Amino acid sequence: MAAALRFYGLDWDGGLGAHPDERYVVGVAESLRWPDRLNPFDVAPDYAYGHLPLYLLALAGSLAQGTDCLLVGRALTALFDLGTVALTFALARRVYGEKVGLLAAAFVALMVSHVQQAHFYTVDAPLTFFVLGALLFASRLAESGRSRDALLAGAWAGLALGCKFSTALLILPLGAALTIRPSRQARGLSLLRCGGAALAAFALTNPFALANLPVFWRNLAQQANIARGLLDVPYTRQFHGTWPYLYPIVQQLRWGMGWALGLVAFGGLAYSVWRAVREPPRRAEWVLLAWALPYLAFTGALYVKFPRYLLPLTPLLAIYGARLLLRASAPLRRCAIVLVLTCSLLRSLAFVNLYRSPHPWLAASEWLYEQAEPGAAVAVEQWDHPLPLDATGYNVRELPIFDEETPEKWGEIAEILAQTDYVVIASRRGYGALARWPERYPSTARYYRLLFENGMGFELAACFGRYPRLGPLALVDDPTAGLDFSLPALCQPEAPFLLRLRRLDESFVVYDHPQVVILRRYEAK
Repeated sequence: MAAALRFYGLDWDGGLGAHPDERYVVGVAESLRWPDRLNPFDVAPDYAYGHLPLYLLALAGSLAQGTDCLLVGRALTALFDLGTVALTFALARRVYGEKVGLLAAAFVALMVSHVQQAHFYTVDAPLTFFVLGALLFASRLAESGRSRDALLAGAWAGLALGCKFSTALLILPLGAALTIRPSRQARGLSLLRCGGAALAAFALTNPFALANLPVFWRNLAQQANIARGLLDVPYTRQFHGTWPYLYPIVQQLRWGMGWALGLVAFGGLAYSVWRAVREPPRRAEWVLLAWALPYLAFTGALYVKFPRYLLPLTPLLAIYGARLLLRASAPLRRCAIVLVLTCSLLRSLAFVNLYRSPHPWLAASEWLYEQAEPGAAVAVEQWDHPLPLDATGYNVRELPIFDEETPEKWGEIAEILAQTDYVVIASRRGYGALARWPERYPSTARYYRLLFENGMGFELAACFGRYPRLGPLALVDDPTAGLDFSLPALCQPEAPFLLRLRRLDESFVVYDHPQVVILRRYEAK
């Protein structure tokens, strides 16, 4: 089941590369060549992720000649996430026993956040795989003290660091595993082995990060400033006004994990912390807590709260949730396990069902090819995907919707709209974020309200989307929840029954199931 959920619909966008991070990573990987062009900074001087995923995809792509590199990358991601399911079982079995391992692995196998990320070739799935491996060998090191475990824990941590530098926090669980050792001499030797293996693994997989250290640190610093909200960029403005910790947890409850599994998982974490306070935990348990608590504390406090940032934590949450359920009394335990597994299975099946339909950008482009006359003027939004995909023969202009509120901005928008036949809104990126910041974008919020209420000379012509479905039931979130306007009724899916959800994080929706709104000038019928 885990493999079916991850490999179904890998070509979910018809080869568009609709995920911008994925498109970026794949593009850089495709440009690498052995032996004379291996430095990612020669292609992308601002590349800030680890280089290991690039080399893995470049190698896999060279072995799969004739296959779209995008699909090769997604297959790799699916394999990495299957490996995460297996490592979740191995880690939970070592720390809490086989039953907890089996149940935790089942939770990860059915978790929507993992299923979705397995369809994108980004760094998150391989990163999570290597983090789990590092924690597994760190837990073994804490209990056995063997040199081999010190080497392997360090090597896996170095590989995780080679995917993304945020895993530098692995120094905490590795440090916990090392300091638990009773002998100072043994601790020193294990530290040398573990640290040396981590450095070697990182150096082998990221040689040009070390060779171009000033560039590497500059890029990391820029991304860190974006994540902390110190550097303002359009694609993070959706997080204005969101609460630290509460927002990422609620997003996991609404879809990433689901309410049933999410409540059990976070409840399991709280239970494990409570048990650790009441009685000293085993050495391996310290290792897990030394990752789970600092990582949640660090990530949850960031200004940028993409749900995928919690992916290296969710397997541990699954372990804690499985432990909590198996501690319950027998009748309650059976009912709770069946309920959580059933809810998780239904949610994941509903989610992958959306891959049965064409990507909305493809469908919207086909509609425009049929409806828009050659030479028609089409207005699209800044910082979103321009549609139609093939703009040959159309006059496409970009609305500077993310610019600051100035007379120049609205003068340009008015000039473009006066000459436009169709306004194409490719996703919620604009109205879903900017209308929630009335202090900064008061006129933009009014603009969207008028636009959707046919008050600017345009009327709704078509709306395209695809949604998680279970038979006749469609699950639809509301991107305008809390705003003083809503999408027109035409933008609701055609389904006998609708389950309306609250607003979901933009990044959960806009890559694989965005909602496209097309408006047409009244006289352009």
